[in-house]
Amino acid sequence: MQPNNIFSKITFIASLFLCSYILLFHFVFSFEDIGAKLQEILNEAKKATLEPLPESNKLLTLQKSMFVKTPINMSKEQIELGKILYFDSRLSGNKLLSCNSCHNIALYGSSFVDIGKEKLNAPTLFNSLFNDAAHYKGDISRFDKEDSVIPAKNVVARASLHALSAENEMNADTKKIVSMITESSEYMSYFKRAYGVKVKVNAELIALSLSSFILTLNTFSRYDDFLAGNLRAMSVEEADGMRVFINRGCVACHNGVGLGGTMQPFEVMKNYKYSSIGGMTSNIDKMLKVPTLRNITLTAPYFHNGAIHKLEDAIQEMGNIQLGINLSNKEAKQIMIFFETLRGQVEITIPQLPKL
Repeated sequence: MQPNNIFSKITFIASLFLCSYILLFHFVFSFEDIGAKLQEILNEAKKATLEPLPESNKLLTLQKSMFVKTPINMSKEQIELGKILYFDSRLSGNKLLSCNSCHNIALYGSSFVDIGKEKLNAPTLFNSLFNDAAHYKGDISRFDKEDSVIPAKNVVARASLHALSAENEMNADTKKIVSMITESSEYMSYFKRAYGVKVKVNAELIALSLSSFILTLNTFSRYDDFLAGNLRAMSVEEADGMRVFINRGCVACHNGVGLGGTMQPFEVMKNYKYSSIGGMTSNIDKMLKVPTLRNITLTAPYFHNGAIHKLEDAIQEMGNIQLGINLSNKEAKQIMIFFETLRGQVEITIPQLPKL
């Protein structure tokens, strides 16, 4: 072999080694830069009071705290009974509507329709554990005085009790529901398994049982994983969207574990352009319940009347009426990309209903 050829090969190998080293060096430092940026955004999120879903043991403790001085201890039998009641249309006045009719589990606890039976777009029941209030105007609040066997802070159970007899919801006679259940040996077998052979069925126990199931409908997502410290759970693009969400002021209302669920002023800067459609009324303080943003990309249409079908339009409308700012198309898309990380599911098997 000629010396020139040997030298050329050595030069070529050395060049390859040098290029590989430079690429590796660049990759390592680029990865470190990305990691540092994601950590910086995570710190900003925590400072902005964004919180992940609690770990399973803490979640169970929180669920159980909703049932102080009641027979509920979140047993499998009680939750299963609550699920049966949730899917049973025989609890309604016309025997056609179940809880699932308007808050469809397969549709992420929502209904996908513009306006429901009560002229309002049914909000999702997923992640209701983290709500301070029920209904758009928050007429059932965890801060109400204790005046029932149902704890005030269990707004889901209290809202369930209201829904059973409300004319614009289930529209049933609760005494007839109780009779229907107690006259069914199959139904009573489920109640006895859940609460013992001496159980006394009443409307409050039905509502509490329903809530034991509903309060398990919590959706863990990549967003939660990121907030718990896994920087790989979000892409840089998604984290950038979260930064825009924070910096533009969306977290003023959409914060905490539920990214909503509190009572806040609505139409702060301008009037919502479709406010006349539907049956929205605020409370006496002109406050409305903030909807959760979890699974927001999957629960269109938006607002109380479902008048806006595109999420990008809903984001820009909120910026306009709540913050008094015009979010650019780019900013709205960045926030939408962040919202993709809020997707989470619950796996539910539809139960076989007891015979009457």
